[in-house]
Amino acid sequence: MARTKEFDYDEVLEKATELFLEKGYDNTSFQDLVDHMGIHRRSIYDTYGDKKQLYIKALKKYAKFVNRNYLTIINETMNTHQKFETIFNYSAFPMEDCPKGCLFVNSAIELALRDNEISNQVQLFFDDTKKFFVDLLKIAKEKEEIAQNTNVYELSSYLNNALIGIRVLVKCSPSDAELTNVIKTTLSVL
Repeated sequence: MARTKEFDYDEVLEKATELFLEKGYDNTSFQDLVDHMGIHRRSIYDTYGDKKQLYIKALKKYAKFVNRNYLTIINETMNTHQKFETIFNYSAFPMEDCPKGCLFVNSAIELALRDNEISNQVQLFFDDTKKFFVDLLKIAKEKEEIAQNTNVYELSSYLNNALIGIRVLVKCSPSDAELTNVIKTTLSVL
């Protein structure tokens, strides 16, 4: 007879995600995961797989978290500039209980060149962000909030690249004023 799990799958996966975000993949040992997740090594293997499989599950969970937050922090009463400013501020100024940076940026820097599966997950996340930005920019065009001759695909790529840069910069602990100025200058293209 199979034993029932005595832990919440998503709650424990969230703990692993936090640890990977804080320490990175290579600097997180399996024992670190056991200690931080609060479950036995065998339970991790049985439920999440090996370290890499767990990491990929963490990436997918993190992607859902970020994408869901994008949708909840903006609303229809905001103009296009306000929507993008809110998204950039969300990345630049995380809540105090959130680690700085981005799990996908970390993965791109640490792992993407040596692991195709992780590289694909990173690319998928960045592509989803660009698609989301394209949708926002198309609405902006319809509302005549941006120039009609704007190439929304090129602009979404630029804005996505700038957002990735913000996520990298925030790990270096620049001043709030510097981050604000970078965001202001970046969004001046809108």
